[in-house]
Amino acid sequence: MGKVEEKHERNYLELLETLDKGGAFEGRTVGHSAVDMAQLMLPDQANPAGFVHGGELMKFMDNAAGVVAARHSRANVVTAMVEDINFHNPVRIGDLVIVHGKITFTSRSSMEVQIEVEAEDLFAGKKLHALTAYFIMVALDAEGKPMEVPPLVVSTEEEERLFNEALARYQARKAESKG
Repeated sequence: MGKVEEKHERNYLELLETLDKGGAFEGRTVGHSAVDMAQLMLPDQANPAGFVHGGELMKFMDNAAGVVAARHSRANVVTAMVEDINFHNPVRIGDLVIVHGKITFTSRSSMEVQIEVEAEDLFAGKKLHALTAYFIMVALDAEGKPMEVPPLVVSTEEEERLFNEALARYQARKAESKG
């Protein structure tokens, strides 16, 4: 079995573990909604110096965050906030951009999605960490109002650490909005 098949099998088994006896979801795992997306960067996405525009990368990141949040909530989602976007290394024309997205936290109707971006030079075989950001996504019901989302089930120490860090950011945002 190849790596892709193993990942799908692992995600499927995690999904089955989240089903209760009646078949309803109690919660969903990080792996249930995680996504990896790739896109080759082309000249129309870059400036004259050959560096890809930050907005192009942010759009790709937002799309990935939307996929992750929609998978988790099984609902239409919108971006409520982008927090802590950090550009680590430039992305150039011809690089393969790989976006990794995963849920790190859920509240009643919102989800924090961690997005990490790698840029791979296909000719040199070199990958660089390009960007990191946290997207706050909100699930919407049929009337366009925020709706409840399934809780996040964390199963590893790393997932628990990320959850606790995200919880602290969530609490800080709530305190700031009240103050």
